[in-house]
Amino acid sequence: MVPPLGDVSPCSVMLTTALLLTTLATATAAAPSAVPAATSAPEEELPQKKEKGFDAIALPLVSYNSDLGFTYGGVAGAYLYAPGHSPYQHGIAIQAMFTSRGQQNHYLRYDGPQLIGPMRLEFRLEYRRELRSPFYGAGNVSAQDFKGDENQERFNYQKGSPGVWLRLRGRPWGENHPFQSYVGYSWRYTEVDTFDTSLLKEQRPVGIEGGPTGQLAAGVLWDTRDNESDPTRGGVEELALRVSGNATWSRYQYAGVTLSERRFWRLGPRILLAQRLTLDMLFGEVPFFEWVNTGGVSTSEGIGGMSSVRGIERNRFAGNIKAFSNTELRVRAFDFRLLKAPVTVGGVAFVDLGRVWHPDVVDGPWWKWHPGVGAGVRVARRAAVVRFDWAMSPETGRSRVYLNFGHMF
Repeated sequence: MVPPLGDVSPCSVMLTTALLLTTLATATAAAPSAVPAATSAPEEELPQKKEKGFDAIALPLVSYNSDLGFTYGGVAGAYLYAPGHSPYQHGIAIQAMFTSRGQQNHYLRYDGPQLIGPMRLEFRLEYRRELRSPFYGAGNVSAQDFKGDENQERFNYQKGSPGVWLRLRGRPWGENHPFQSYVGYSWRYTEVDTFDTSLLKEQRPVGIEGGPTGQLAAGVLWDTRDNESDPTRGGVEELALRVSGNATWSRYQYAGVTLSERRFWRLGPRILLAQRLTLDMLFGEVPFFEWVNTGGVSTSEGIGGMSSVRGIERNRFAGNIKAFSNTELRVRAFDFRLLKAPVTVGGVAFVDLGRVWHPDVVDGPWWKWHPGVGAGVRVARRAAVVRFDWAMSPETGRSRVYLNFGHMF
């Protein structure tokens, strides 16, 4: 995923919007001309599937913010379509990202629905290097002396973490049955280097030595969505388990359970209400750098950031138990043809809530949930969705901007 762009100037936002329009023009130029028209027709008449050809999006990363400095690099995504494969035959995403302060985030991801008979193969190879990786301590009211300076050494540490994961997912009771199951394995080696004045060096939680964490994962889903990439009705419920120990080539012994609910309701021909609820629980010898991670098919970080509670600093609140809610009102504003290809443009308003619990720390009253509110823009071409969000934390008044491929959920 593309990392959050942070606090950017209006000029950067305008540049990003222009790049998105240029990118979509490039992507649609390669599409076959036999696509049905999509001007002002209602949503039911728009093509929901594509049987041949491909979609591609490429986007330069050029911005500046007070946390990362100058960001440069690029991200690209492509979908290859073929008869009998839904939502696509092959999907690939690649990113190369650097910043002027030494951060790196590179990945290569592949997704092959029905690649091995009815089985879906997913693979990701990744390398991250962070000279400022956030750590605010454990619990729901951690680091009360934090005043918003994300670059402060007290609330950061240096981290390097190459990793890889592989997952097989299928529908054992038929392609049209809502039940899915999956198994997978992930491995990551985390290097930890603390600053002399850092909170991490002061508290020295489990995991400060770094090292390998290998995980075996398994899960089940009940998926009734009408479209996986851009759903308008139905939902998906998920139960996911993960185990880490000596047998998985891990230095730490722990386990996790994730429960997730995603639901979509049509309120009109072009208005949609989307809701996600997530509960993640970790048990055992959990290293601190796992406190912020959730399990499941679509993993998240938090609490705080573009995949959990937008508007709050990334990983601002962390603990063994995390819960968050995301509510979005999505509007498909209009459709048009760009170089003979259909494009849908819409907007979204959202409210996010989240909190954590951690053993042996004060987590505050039960009603102490951390909110984030905001709005965004969506540009979609079948399976390819680009999202741009602005979000604010009502607790602090600080705001953030995020750019990514695909809906949040």
